[in-house]
Amino acid sequence: MAGIVSQMVFGKPERNKQVDQSLLAGLLGMFDDEKFVKEMLNSHAPDEGEIDDYSLFVLAENTLKAATTIVDGVASPKGAPPAPVDYKSPKEGFNPPLEAISEVTCQLTCKALDTKNVRETMVSLFQELSHYSWVGKAVVTLSSIAIYYADFWRLAQVEPSDKLGESVAILKGLPAITKPADATKIQVFGVLNEMIKIILDMTGCIVEFEQESKDVPELSTAIDISTSVTQIIISILACSIQFTTLISVMVDESKGKDLPAFARKVNMINHTIKSQLEDFKQKKEEIREYQRLQRLFNAPTDNVELIKAFFCIKDEPQPLFLGSTKTTDKIDSLRRKNVLLLISDLKLSSYDLSIMVNIYNRPKFQESRYEIVWVPIVVDQKETDIDTTTTKQQFEDLQTQMPWYSARYPSLINKVAVKIVREKWHFQQETIVVALDPQGKVECHNAVHMIRMWGLEAFPFTDSVVMTIWKRRDISWFELLLNDSMIPNIQEAIKLEKLIFLYGSEDAKLVQELDEGIKKMADDSGTAINAFNVTKVALFWTRLESCMFSMMQAQIDVLDTLMQDILKLYASFKKDGGFALLAKGSRVVISCTLSSASKVVANYDEWKKVVGIDGMTIETAFKVQHDQSVAPETCYHFYIPNTAGHMPEEVKCPVCPRTMRKIIKFECCHGAH
Repeated sequence: MAGIVSQMVFGKPERNKQVDQSLLAGLLGMFDDEKFVKEMLNSHAPDEGEIDDYSLFVLAENTLKAATTIVDGVASPKGAPPAPVDYKSPKEGFNPPLEAISEVTCQLTCKALDTKNVRETMVSLFQELSHYSWVGKAVVTLSSIAIYYADFWRLAQVEPSDKLGESVAILKGLPAITKPADATKIQVFGVLNEMIKIILDMTGCIVEFEQESKDVPELSTAIDISTSVTQIIISILACSIQFTTLISVMVDESKGKDLPAFARKVNMINHTIKSQLEDFKQKKEEIREYQRLQRLFNAPTDNVELIKAFFCIKDEPQPLFLGSTKTTDKIDSLRRKNVLLLISDLKLSSYDLSIMVNIYNRPKFQESRYEIVWVPIVVDQKETDIDTTTTKQQFEDLQTQMPWYSARYPSLINKVAVKIVREKWHFQQETIVVALDPQGKVECHNAVHMIRMWGLEAFPFTDSVVMTIWKRRDISWFELLLNDSMIPNIQEAIKLEKLIFLYGSEDAKLVQELDEGIKKMADDSGTAINAFNVTKVALFWTRLESCMFSMMQAQIDVLDTLMQDILKLYASFKKDGGFALLAKGSRVVISCTLSSASKVVANYDEWKKVVGIDGMTIETAFKVQHDQSVAPETCYHFYIPNTAGHMPEEVKCPVCPRTMRKIIKFECCHGAH
């Protein structure tokens, strides 16, 4: 009798045709069949009038959650009582595509078993769904399995008083399925039920992605929707085949044998989709945060709000650490104060740190309403690496030397703010100091160069101050550039107007030849020449660049003699293989390439005869010989690093009246200089 009932319900003569378990194996292979997936993609031909994917998914979700809860009770009757289903409501007036759902249900429950060709069934399914969006295909198919699955299981909980429900349940063979005696079948029902939950989760992910990605088109490819939908439909067809196998009266001993492998594959796919969705949400949140911070950085009204943007303060209300008192503090403590943001990686130089400490401890700074805040940026490290032991030690070593405010730890720094700092304030890897007024307005995008060159003399470190300083015409850039920290007693040599020969090059052989030539020249002439090879003197290059950048901040004309001298020295080293500079005290006699200077020194025996004639000094004779023997440059050039921040739009050549050509160059000095 039960067999006849089953035939009446499912329309299949079960005694003559059993479900072939190899159908699941065939479907499993489709996941990685690129040719098949491409074929399904080519069938996509959506119409303009699409269904409300979200509302249809809500109905399918309500149905499947209730059905899977029933199965949980059957599969684990002594388990914890199921949690109540949180039913959601579709949009008012929503009408589901009943005809499509009916046809897809038929294909899921009948045609695959009739043809025993799952590929043919999949092709037929995609043809039926061709005019729906990708997400629409998934939710229509999900709705079809929901009806088929839930319609059966809702009869498992009919009350004895419901004679109609009880009769229908018997006709569908439900008592035979839910008998605890068939433990193997019950176990397979549990595995199938879990897989259906996973498919529901997968579909929910792509529905959520469709809703959330509409206003961020730049993230529209964060999830491969077409591939994900194809995988969902393959999984649903597999569930339908397995379910039909289980509710058939005659089932062979191999029932459910391919289900665990299939479930593992579906679970892996679900994990991938969920990870992609989480990545998408994070990126979307970053985009929203980026847009918010852009508005804040472009038009700040309060320094506290701007500084808060640098910190993740949701779970840390006191993100600051004050070194002088060893206490934590809120950012609100900086309200109505001028703030210097010291932004650096964890390789902040001891030179910069010592200058800042000296400034901070001076009464002039202490008596003003100024504060310093260190914003540590961990460069080129994954977020998970920020709190490693090495990084933590580097951070703490620096923090203990700072009497001012700093982030309590590096992972508190908002990486979205870091992105804006890189774009808007041109932070790359080198230390910058941004001066903010109490309203959060930037008074200097990078005061580190004037701080290095002038110290507290440049206080309060605004653009207007540096412009005023450089307009003074009594400045000797050479005397400003050199100090006793880089070359012992150099300031005394300058004041005593001694001969000073500076040079630098990565060409060790050329440097050695010049060393020997200068020594010979000094010994032969009896003239004391203070020669210094500054190739490896990092502080020299730091101050040289700061001198150049500071002049650019002051908007000194690139043709100004002061600027020309600095740029020529910098370009000689960076582009021409090395520089040489001869000075008498603070007066620069000549600045040229190292190769040019080497030629003059090598020819010393030829031009030394003029020294002493008509008051000709050795330095003057050196310059005359250089001008006579070294051919003038056929191509005049400057070397201006992009980190300068103030790039001139147009530069006239100081040799001819032409406008100089601008060339972009990428360079890496591997951390040197």
